[in-house]
Amino acid sequence: MGMLVIAIASDVNGFLVGMAISGLGFGMYVAVDLALVVDVLPDMDNAAKNLGVFNIAAALPASVAPAIAPAILAVGSGSYGVLYAVAAVSAISGGFAILPVKTVR
Repeated sequence: MGMLVIAIASDVNGFLVGMAISGLGFGMYVAVDLALVVDVLPDMDNAAKNLGVFNIAAALPASVAPAIAPAILAVGSGSYGVLYAVAAVSAISGGFAILPVKTVR
């Protein structure tokens, strides 16, 4: 809904309303997501530590990517195709890295 409001916004105020709606929706998603994560953690005594690792895993790529992207662009002669290919390989590698995890309990 928020993206629709942003798409049809004709001024900055409409954009800000759309961003507020999107932020609210994302916040609700994350709250439910983290509640489900805590619900399936194998050891409730270490829930805070595990949620910290979960948060690092979620925030680290967004922190590191802006630092690495210029280097990838420099090596790839400014080709965004190379940048997106590296991003795709990274995403696929992350997917394969989780395969050894069979269950959480």
